[in-house]
Amino acid sequence: MYGKRGRVGVATPFGGEIIISDMYRYLHPDIQVAEVPILFSKLTKEGLENLSSKVVEGMSNFPLSLPIDLAYFSCTTGSQIGGAGFDKKMCEAMKKAAQSRGALTTTTALLQALRAVGSKKLSIITPYPDEINDMEKAYLEHEGFKVVSINGMKTENPTNPMLITKIPEEQTFDFAVKHVSGQADTLLISCCGLHSLSLPAALEKKLNIPVLTSNQCAVWAVGKFFGSHGPLAKELGSLFDK
Repeated sequence: MYGKRGRVGVATPFGGEIIISDMYRYLHPDIQVAEVPILFSKLTKEGLENLSSKVVEGMSNFPLSLPIDLAYFSCTTGSQIGGAGFDKKMCEAMKKAAQSRGALTTTTALLQALRAVGSKKLSIITPYPDEINDMEKAYLEHEGFKVVSINGMKTENPTNPMLITKIPEEQTFDFAVKHVSGQADTLLISCCGLHSLSLPAALEKKLNIPVLTSNQCAVWAVGKFFGSHGPLAKELGSLFDK
């Protein structure tokens, strides 16, 4: 029966439904996915603060209408915008609001995955403007990782989050190969709105280091919470051996 393993409630930036399709494809088919879209109009610090401030309210709708087991906030930098430890604070607030058994953010899933593959030195690829890259670098370094390089693919309007979804995977692949540092032991492709889930396995073959993406880490962490991944998850790189 659909949902017999449990239900995950996902707060997504409006227009960022890539994570929902990724979850439907790669999570175990008995995990039900429910979405709460949150307005997100500008990729700036102020825009991310506004986005994250609405997530807990969105999660509070679930106990009344559709009880969930896991609350998930799908935004990498939106779950970092409050500074050191913000992802943990978001998890506590979402769990309480949703009355769920557990809660995760993309950053929480990402940190779990980085530690699972033994990462210490990171090369990061993003579609973010420089001020957002600087914030992510500081956040991950506070968590104990060395960011040896971070490079953003610039769209024609870097503050428009909807343009991120139009970046082809081939462009991200080529950009990553060009910008990965030889000092890095892990490549991170950061952003839930970026089409990138097919890239880790191919990039790992080329670069010979673990490759993580925001939505790949989401599928991995959510699957671990429910005790099983979908049959296609083995396509998503070495993380799913952990």
